[in-house]
Amino acid sequence: MKINARKVAPDVYAITFDDTEVVFEGGDIKTLLLEVMKLLAPGGSTKKASEQNKEFLRHIKNANDVGIQKLLLLAKHEDLLVLLKKAEDDQLVQDKFYNNMSETNRKMFVEDLNYQFQGDLPSGRENDSFKRLIAMAKELEADGSLVYENVASR
Repeated sequence: MKINARKVAPDVYAITFDDTEVVFEGGDIKTLLLEVMKLLAPGGSTKKASEQNKEFLRHIKNANDVGIQKLLLLAKHEDLLVLLKKAEDDQLVQDKFYNNMSETNRKMFVEDLNYQFQGDLPSGRENDSFKRLIAMAKELEADGSLVYENVASR
């Protein structure tokens, strides 16, 4: 994608994304810049990791089955275990993932969960796993594999 930015008048800026041009006034361009910096800066996001993880779980239960199946294929087994452990009290998330697994995979995940997570989930492990899962989900969204349905109920 080709991106261009230029000043078109005092306190007026134009940003071009390929063939689409968006014009911003000074205050708006500053807001846009701050929002982009929050996303890109390490630790710059205003949301805590635990809030992002909860938000991801709320959204993923509305994902299409094809997207979930692709996520199951591409994500690390350990990361999926962490997700399932974190969502152990959320039947919709559990159903969404287990219903998109083969019977063999389902049994393997249940056994691994019982073996690896007899106590609480270490927060460092949770955050690392969710970072990878969220990044992968965004990639799958970008390529059109992962689509969220029932958006109003999120």
